[in-house]
Amino acid sequence: MPHPAFDAHATGGDAALGPLPEWDLSDLYAAPDAPEIRRDLDWLEEACRAFAADYQGRLATLDAAGLLGAVLRYERIEQVAGRLMSYAGLRYYQHTTDGERAKFLSDTQDRVTDFTTALVFWPLEFNRLEEAHLESLLGQSPELNRYRPLFERMRAMKPYQLSDELERFLHDRSTVGAAAWNRLFDETIAALTFEVEGETLNLEGALNC
Repeated sequence: MPHPAFDAHATGGDAALGPLPEWDLSDLYAAPDAPEIRRDLDWLEEACRAFAADYQGRLATLDAAGLLGAVLRYERIEQVAGRLMSYAGLRYYQHTTDGERAKFLSDTQDRVTDFTTALVFWPLEFNRLEEAHLESLLGQSPELNRYRPLFERMRAMKPYQLSDELERFLHDRSTVGAAAWNRLFDETIAALTFEVEGETLNLEGALNC
């Protein structure tokens, strides 16, 4: 049997399978030290701060155009944060036993969580809008009405919302809660090795024997 591949760029494996697919993350960022990552982190920090300054406590006063503007700004924030976390996460899962990749993911997650704490108010305050008022705004703007499925998903969580303080606390603690345990589990499983017929195999290799 071939030796197990513990790295995303390892060349080992069953030759009969031919070249195996490999994630190309360059569409997200060229490298973990790419200047675009610093640029996007700086942008995200300021965008979250400005969003909260412009809209917290004011959602009920917005007209249809104003609410659409808020939605578009929030959408852009989600896109940039998602890009950062997708790159850090996928790069980590290429090689979960690499300490540098784990640290990069943890550091990125900490910063994104810290920046987006300012946005915790958004779904909470949005769900406090009166149904008739929201329907009126949606009826005035076809562009805003495009987001109705998203709004319906947000409104479905309304009965389960906690106080603003508790929701903010849970958001801040997310990186040391379930996410941290999930990462520990992944790293522990990835580091397991087994002796099978004289060869050292990882868990997947051992199960495939």
